[in-house]
Amino acid sequence: MSNIILLEHFTSQSNINLYKDREILKEALNISNSIIKNFINNHQVKRIFVIRNEKFKSENSEKIKILYTNPKTGYIDILKKLNTVNKVLIIAPETKKLSIKLHSSIPKKFDVMSSTKTILKTFASKTETINILEQLNIPTVNFYKSKTQNEEKVIIKPNYGAGSDKIFIRKNNFLNIDKNYIVQRFYKGTKGSFLMLCKSGESKVVCCNEQILEHTSNKIRQIGCIMGGLEDHRDEIEALANKLCKKFKGLFGLIGVDIVREGGKWLILEINSRFTSSYCGLEKSYDSRILREITEFYINRKLKKSIPKFIKTYKYYF
Repeated sequence: MSNIILLEHFTSQSNINLYKDREILKEALNISNSIIKNFINNHQVKRIFVIRNEKFKSENSEKIKILYTNPKTGYIDILKKLNTVNKVLIIAPETKKLSIKLHSSIPKKFDVMSSTKTILKTFASKTETINILEQLNIPTVNFYKSKTQNEEKVIIKPNYGAGSDKIFIRKNNFLNIDKNYIVQRFYKGTKGSFLMLCKSGESKVVCCNEQILEHTSNKIRQIGCIMGGLEDHRDEIEALANKLCKKFKGLFGLIGVDIVREGGKWLILEINSRFTSSYCGLEKSYDSRILREITEFYINRKLKKSIPKFIKTYKYYF
């Protein structure tokens, strides 16, 4: 049996603003609470230690122990008191290199269940991701490396960012390109995502989803996804996932990949080396066995090759 330490970035900070950060905290809590619910239902999990800010008070149980941070106690202080035989599961965004920084701060004696640091660094940067995918002949989107004079629509977003934070739509007319942002061509095709389990170059596609987007005159953001909405494209998505994992053997665990349809094929927008919000909608759209398989993967690191049983599409809003 295994003990697991769950460390989610936003909810584990020593200082948090419940009002200012309410949207991101809601999403972060949904992901971590879904992990807790699914993991404690597995008989191979002995106990889960959840590191969380004291503003999120909740009851302990036989299998759940909440360890609180506050202005005087940080997550590192808590980790130093825990047994190093416990496995550590980290959920952190790519924004401002937060994922890299959090992983690097964990004492080396802990067994951190994540992709290699090289992978984390590469896929945290959108420009690095696109450049290396192009070099390996893996279909991906284009971005502008200098000023252009055309007036087509473009997407502007932080090079180190996650979710829909600070994403804008503009016309690319002599647009100045900030070094901290990436300017991508705006693709009109269907936007989607998939989750996959990865280990040592092998992959298993967990779900194939269509993104639900909200547009305004100058902004675009994802507000949810249609779980199973791209199951008709599973063969293509599995081929893409297989190619990714073969080229990047350091990918480990649950990985989220954003994609867009263009010219009759799927292009990769970005790769998130972590649990994403679509994990929370799995139980509504797929057989419960896939949730058990994900949990068991993190316990015994064995990848089952069976195809998840798709039940129905489900609109999951973040």
